[in-house]
Amino acid sequence: MFSRSQFALPSGICADATALRHAMVRGAVTAREALEGCFEAIDSRGGEINAVVYEARDAARAEADARDRAVDARGALQGVPVTVKESFDWAGHPTTWGDPVRAGRLASEDSQVVARLKEAGAVILGKTNIPAYLSDWETANPLFGPTRNPRDPTRSAGGSSGGSAAAVATGMSYIDVGTDQGGSIRYPAHNCGVHGLKPSWGSVSLKGHSPLGDRRTPDMAAAGPLARSAADLALAFGVLSKASGLQPAVTLRDIRFAQLPAQSGCPIDDECQAVIERFSDQLGQAGAHVELAQPELDFDRATEVMNLLVRAETSRVAELIAEFRQRQGYPRTARNSFAKLNARGASLSHKDWLALHEERLILCEEVSRFFASFDVLFCPAAAGPAPPLRPDVEPSSRTVPVNGIEEPILKQHMLHMLGSLLYLPAYVLPCGSFSSGLPAGIQMLAAHGRDRFLLSVASAIERSARDSGGTFSP
Repeated sequence: MFSRSQFALPSGICADATALRHAMVRGAVTAREALEGCFEAIDSRGGEINAVVYEARDAARAEADARDRAVDARGALQGVPVTVKESFDWAGHPTTWGDPVRAGRLASEDSQVVARLKEAGAVILGKTNIPAYLSDWETANPLFGPTRNPRDPTRSAGGSSGGSAAAVATGMSYIDVGTDQGGSIRYPAHNCGVHGLKPSWGSVSLKGHSPLGDRRTPDMAAAGPLARSAADLALAFGVLSKASGLQPAVTLRDIRFAQLPAQSGCPIDDECQAVIERFSDQLGQAGAHVELAQPELDFDRATEVMNLLVRAETSRVAELIAEFRQRQGYPRTARNSFAKLNARGASLSHKDWLALHEERLILCEEVSRFFASFDVLFCPAAAGPAPPLRPDVEPSSRTVPVNGIEEPILKQHMLHMLGSLLYLPAYVLPCGSFSSGLPAGIQMLAAHGRDRFLLSVASAIERSARDSGGTFSP
C-alpha cells in the first residue's frame, strides 16, 4: 500500500517538502520557483477543487525572494511554500471562519502556528477552506463555497480541514496546518489520500485560533500538519511543537501492533475492512507483531462521553453558529438522536462536566495499561470511501454510504474517539485506493506524548514500502 500521497502532481512540484529542501540545498530549485509551481497548481485546478480560498501572492513572492537571498538561513522549512487552515490568525490577513459577517475582519497578530511557520522560514502563500465555524464533516461555507475531492470532484474532501487536505494532495501547498477535535484532520486525510497527524493534546499551541478570542486551550482540540509524506509530517511537527532532538528510528520487527476489532456501533464498509486486513497482513510479512486487541473499555459509552464533552466545549461557539444559520436561512436543527445528544452536551452543568471528565480520566488509565502491552493500535480512519459531496445537508443529519446503506456520519466518532477523548496522537497513513479509485487511509494511534515515536513508525512503513518493492503495495 502506498504510504505517500497518491496523486500525479503537476510538473514543477516536488514529491514532498523534504525532497524540495534537498533540491534547494543542491541549488536545483529556488524558493521562488517552488512557490510559482504551487501557484500554477492553484491556477490549474483551483476553480475545480476550491481548496485555497485566500492568497497573498505578492507578499509570498517577496518572502520567497527574501528566503532565496538568505543563503545562510537554516530554518527547517526554509523557502517551503505552505498554507494554513482559514481559522488560524495571520496578521494583516482575514480570518472569517466562513461567516460573511466576518469577511472584512483582519487579524491583528499571528497565531502561534503561523508564528512558528515563519520562524522556520516557511513561505505562507494563503489559507485553505473550512466549514463555517468548523461545524461540519463537509467543507463548505457561504463565503467560499464547497471544497471538492481531488480524485473525484463529485465526492467530499471531508471536514473540517478539507481545504487543507485537498491543497496538499494537489500540489497547491507542500504542508498545511489543520485542526482536529473529532476527526477533522484524520477524515480529510483519508478522503484526499494524504498524511495527517492529530498530535497529543497540548503539544501544539492553539493560541490565535478562536472566533471568540479565547486564550485557554480548548478541550480535545489539536493543531497538526497535513503533508505528502511521513518525513514531512515529522518535519512540520518538529516546527509546530518545537520538539527537540532527532526523531528515533525504529524497525517494524520491533513494533507490537494491535488491530482494533470491528465495533458494532460503527459499521465499516467491506472494502474499508479489506484495506485494514491487507495492511495487517503486510505488516506481518514485514516482520511486525500484529494481534487483534483493544483497550478494555465500552466503546459506545466512551463515544457518548466524547460527544457530550465536545458539545460542552463548543457550546459558546454554538451560539455563533445558531446566529449564522439564522442569517443564512438554514433549516432548524434536525430532531434526531444525534441532535438531542448535541443539545444535551451543550447544556451540561459544570458539575456534570466534572463527572464526565472523571470518567474520561479512568478511560485514560485503561488506555495507558493497554499501551504497556502494545506500541501502536491501528483501525480505519473512516467508515468507507469519500462520500458524495452534499454541502447543504444539516450536519447532525449527514450520512455516508456503508455497504450500500446510508449510515449517520456521526457514528464515525467511534473511530476517532480514542485520539480525541483520551488525548492520544493519531496518524492517518495513505494506504492504496478503493475499487472506485478513491483514496484509502489507515489510522494509527500511540500512547499520549509518543508523537515522535508514531512518526517514526510511519517512516518505517515508508521505508518498507520503498525497499521491499512489494510490501505495502495495493
